[in-house]
Amino acid sequence: MKVVRKIALGIILIFLLMVWSGIVRNVTLGEKTMGLLTQPIKVFSEGVSNMKKAYTYIFKAPDYYIKTKDQDTLNINKLNYNLYGLYSYRQGDAFNIELKNFKDNSLKHEWKVPIDKLSEHYKVDGNDRLYPATLMPNLDIIVSCNERPGLLRMDASSKEKWFNEDFIFHHAMNRDSLGNMWIPAVKHEYGVIVPMKVELEGHVTDYRDDLIVNVDVNTGKTLYSKSLTDVFLENNLDYLINKSPYVNDPFHLNDIQPVLESTPYFKEGDLFLSFRSPSLVIQYRPKTNKVVKVLEGPFTFQHDVDIISPNSIAILNNNSIVTKVTYDEIEFKPTNQSVNRKINHSNVLIYNFEEDSYSPVYEDVFLEHDIFTGAEGLYRIFPNGDLFFEEQGSGILWVINQYGVVLKTTLKSDIEGYHYLPNWTTTYLDDELQSLN
Repeated sequence: MKVVRKIALGIILIFLLMVWSGIVRNVTLGEKTMGLLTQPIKVFSEGVSNMKKAYTYIFKAPDYYIKTKDQDTLNINKLNYNLYGLYSYRQGDAFNIELKNFKDNSLKHEWKVPIDKLSEHYKVDGNDRLYPATLMPNLDIIVSCNERPGLLRMDASSKEKWFNEDFIFHHAMNRDSLGNMWIPAVKHEYGVIVPMKVELEGHVTDYRDDLIVNVDVNTGKTLYSKSLTDVFLENNLDYLINKSPYVNDPFHLNDIQPVLESTPYFKEGDLFLSFRSPSLVIQYRPKTNKVVKVLEGPFTFQHDVDIISPNSIAILNNNSIVTKVTYDEIEFKPTNQSVNRKINHSNVLIYNFEEDSYSPVYEDVFLEHDIFTGAEGLYRIFPNGDLFFEEQGSGILWVINQYGVVLKTTLKSDIEGYHYLPNWTTTYLDDELQSLN
């Protein structure tokens, strides 16, 4: 009888737990209410989660904070012109976007994306970040939650104007000569990536097929989308897909840079596409579905391609190496010979179409200060020759030129000893801000 009673008690406890779980779920998601008990139930149910968050903040900052090294606590600021940065940062469940003048650290405007807005479309987790943000007229902004469904336009008061959830949008966004936005994307169903398949000798593997997407900035409607698998196959470039060390992520498209004006080397409407996985940049012409040029230069895992003159482009060379490839253990014979292959800096390379040559920009400064980001990152070369560089890995923002460092700063956070992880900072000069007003 005692055994039967214990089993019955266990069944009752399981049933009560199931009922309690259902009540908590409905209250948390707002599907059903329990009258006056709704708020107490919600507060009690969030107790464990809040305790965990408190522990995390006290003993270990979340991943969207970066521990500030001793050498990075002292800022350098020699800016003699206004330089505005539009950046986002994560502060617990708050997603904040700010426009700041780096010259005097004055805050010009701020926006907030409420977590309940984001959670209308998917469950926000600890690694979610907003980036990048692009400034529009009247202090509107367009922003994506990286690797999540949706592209969002908000006004100056953070009120939604439109939300495009056709794709999972990611990485950089850039406007074309018509003012519309190009951005990398992936197909999804309810927030889960819809893969393509590759088969070799009977072994089938799912892989991520990135898309190039064009969005109307006024309405949020998708104007154009194209599979990269189709682009490569239709241009007889499938061999380039096979060069990626990552079978399940062969493209990793991170930038789409549209050509705004025709020159002898590219036409208005062309797109420069940067692929991290195969360390590849291509010039693609959507009007004819033709790949005009393939660049496999002295760069690895590169990001952020910009057109800087009628005959040249610049590329952020992360100068990184593959670190996550499995292989069988190899037996080596002991040797005293060695070659130093240490990777300690990234750089920005200029490719000249006329001369078919690459040249680095301010290489000595990158080397002297060990400026390096293994992934992500962006840059911009200003009309006066200064170069802005977001060192994503360490969260440092730089402005450098031939004379050295003009600006070195971090985004100070609310946790002592840490700074915020920057998220693809977009920069503006005075005349650019004025043109948006």
